[in-house]
Amino acid sequence: MSAPPSLRARLAGGAPLLATFNLLPSPEVVELIALAGFDLVIIDLEHGPHDLADLRRALTAAAGHGLPTLVRVRTAAAAEIGAVLDLGASGVLVPHVESAAAAAAVVRAARFSPEGERGANPWVRAAGYGTREGWFAAANAEVAVLVMVEGPGALAELGEIVALPGLDGIFLGPMDLSHALGVPGRHDHPTVVDALRGALRLAGDSGVAAGLFAPEPGAARAWWQLGARLVAVGVDAGLIRAALTATVTAARAAEGHAVTSPSVPPRPRAVR
Repeated sequence: MSAPPSLRARLAGGAPLLATFNLLPSPEVVELIALAGFDLVIIDLEHGPHDLADLRRALTAAAGHGLPTLVRVRTAAAAEIGAVLDLGASGVLVPHVESAAAAAAVVRAARFSPEGERGANPWVRAAGYGTREGWFAAANAEVAVLVMVEGPGALAELGEIVALPGLDGIFLGPMDLSHALGVPGRHDHPTVVDALRGALRLAGDSGVAAGLFAPEPGAARAWWQLGARLVAVGVDAGLIRAALTATVTAARAAEGHAVTSPSVPPRPRAVR
């Protein structure tokens, strides 16, 4: 049986992809995200407490369910990008990229020579500990590289950023953009929405995948219709809290009404 398409290939394919952010360092949560039917998970090292051991467990859990993994690193440091990819992430998402030059450096850090400068070690987990033939070329062909557009510098140089060879996508941060555009916290402000729509159009015209964060599920379809290929809805911590709160609310909704005691099965007779 042939292997499923890589995350990079799926981003290039144009079909809408649904993700959520994994903030909690728990492989069980990653498994639940997979079982829920998401197309991929974004494991968040920037805002989550994951260390590399946590990340390895999360990647193992995701792989067990065939769930692609995009890892948001803390910084654009080449060593951090390489470490995440060596562990077997399907792709890397780099925050705070403010220029085309910075985006080009990200691409170089994520690709092996001759396409980049990623440190080469064929015995890492991503290479099957030395068992995968032609791994360097395969990694260059399969690993997805995305940068976050969340500041004025990136917006100003967006045309150059999306034209970079080897870059698979941009990810728009509405909340950070709201701060950069002078309307802090108002991710639905017309100024922010106009900037997002313009970025989506520019990415689409350049053939580069564009993704963004949506706090609520209802926004996903609208962004897909505007050209986004990847929408990340919510964060696992918030989604779990909302589900727990809904359960408590539903259980207490019948307060003031008669409550039927649950049936108790008869006690078994003692064996003599």
